[in-house]
Amino acid sequence: MTQQQLLQALAAEIECSTGCTDPGSVCLAAAAAAHALGGRAEEIRVLVSPNVYKNGVSVGIPGTGRVGLELAAALGVLLDRPERGLAILSEVTDEMVRRAEETVAAGRVTVCYGETPDPLYVQAVVRAGDDEARAVIMYDYSNVVEVVRNGEVLLRKAEAAGGAPACPFLGCSVEELYRLILSMDPADFAFLLEGARRNKEAALRDLEDPARRLGRTIRACTAVQGCTPLAVSSAVRAYTAAAGEARMSGMNVTITAITGSGNHGITNFVGVLAAAEELGAGQDQTAVALAISSMITIYIKAYIKRMTAFCGCGVAAATGMAAAVTYLLGGSYEQSVRAMQTVVGTIGGMFCDGAKSSCAYKLSTAASMAVQAAYLAMEGCHVPAGEGIIGTRIEETFANIGRLNDPGMLETDRVMVSIIAQRRQGG
Repeated sequence: MTQQQLLQALAAEIECSTGCTDPGSVCLAAAAAAHALGGRAEEIRVLVSPNVYKNGVSVGIPGTGRVGLELAAALGVLLDRPERGLAILSEVTDEMVRRAEETVAAGRVTVCYGETPDPLYVQAVVRAGDDEARAVIMYDYSNVVEVVRNGEVLLRKAEAAGGAPACPFLGCSVEELYRLILSMDPADFAFLLEGARRNKEAALRDLEDPARRLGRTIRACTAVQGCTPLAVSSAVRAYTAAAGEARMSGMNVTITAITGSGNHGITNFVGVLAAAEELGAGQDQTAVALAISSMITIYIKAYIKRMTAFCGCGVAAATGMAAAVTYLLGGSYEQSVRAMQTVVGTIGGMFCDGAKSSCAYKLSTAASMAVQAAYLAMEGCHVPAGEGIIGTRIEETFANIGRLNDPGMLETDRVMVSIIAQRRQGG
């Protein structure tokens, strides 16, 4: 892989998102369908995959103070700006919220989940009189693969039939990519620094809001002075918790997402940046650390895919973060591998029960664990290779995580979705 190819692969997995990506994707699909319809929709019907349902029903929608995929779909029709991608919800107004709530209350929006061609799937159908338009999102949250109006195909991507494109990183070993990053000009990774600062701004907004308590409480209870392992871990935990709380509660903040997930982006970017600042790292070193963490997060997600039965922040973003913090501490590649093994071997089984406020607790715990694993690795302490799901090579470990997710935890995921759906129905 060349330096330019690596940069392109990193950039392809990073985008801005306002609010949780699952209701954002429903909003985007509805907007794409409404835009194709060219008129005000009288009826909105949405079909989502079980995973999108799980991740979307309980999370805050930016600028609304509400939750619910029905509201997200109704807002998409009103926004009618599909070109905004996952940032579409940044333009929500109070008047739009009022009108969207009226649409939902009138019974004109239906959202259901069922068997779909991909674990990440959203289909929005809007109708007005005799006219009907349909938009389909598949494989990634902002990837509109089909738009049809009254039977006429306006858009159909070739990849819709062939599946999601393969990750280019899988053609290389983790070590090859790691050393390629170290050989590059840190200025090449300036866009990662920009993304990290954007996510930290979300954390700062949360910390300034008296109605948001998690980040402020963690900071108040765990504040430690000096550049110690506990101080670094505490700072990382407080900032990632705050950014996660801001996003999950529905604050109107824009997050730099990675591999289609804003929470992965918070763990990856805020976690590394907070650790770097606490350690007094310079801008160049911080940029390289962000590149290492981002590369590994993308590499792991190539095995476990977008939708998982376990918490991707723990098994992907925090694992990448552990390698990055080890680098910031002056560790070697081998020590970074040991830190990654420790994260996977410790919290690899943390399940995902949907996107909601408790995600902030999970991702901040995972980020704190990443710091701990890095310090342990620097002292020669780590989960040994060959234990449990930990392979003899780090690539084998990542492949094992992928198998654990699918087929290993498919039934776990089905049960999780049924529990959430039953609760939503008042059962």
